Amino acid sequence: MLTRVCTRLRNKKSLTWTAAKKKIPKRPGIYEYIERKRNGKNDTRYIGRSKNLDRRLHEHLQPGRRERQYANRKLQAIPLKNLRVKWFETKRPKKYEGNVISCYKKIFRDVPEFNRIRGTHK
Repeated sequence: MLTRVCTRLRNKKSLTWTAAKKKIPKRPGIYEYIERKRNGKNDTRYIGRSKNLDRRLHEHLQPGRRERQYANRKLQAIPLKNLRVKWFETKRPKKYEGNVISCYKKIFRDVPEFNRIRGTHK
């Protein structure tokens, strides 16, 4: 059975990065980066959590910041015109992040590509 948070995140409409960057709240939540491919297919690239969604979503895409982190380097390599994002506000994002990643693993038979490097989601 899918968790309620996973279902709500999956059902949210994704926005282009340019449309989303001014709408992102400064609240805690779970977020998802999606890459739109040439064939029109969307691939979830990364799922994360933050106490401040606005700060964290912008931080991922800032060159020079946290470049040592695998996910940041990979996300920065995606052209912004192909990058989409969606988020779900929750008071306890740390509690739900693992559940959402596990839910995506059940649905798609794999975890998002940029979450794999941690080694916690195989």
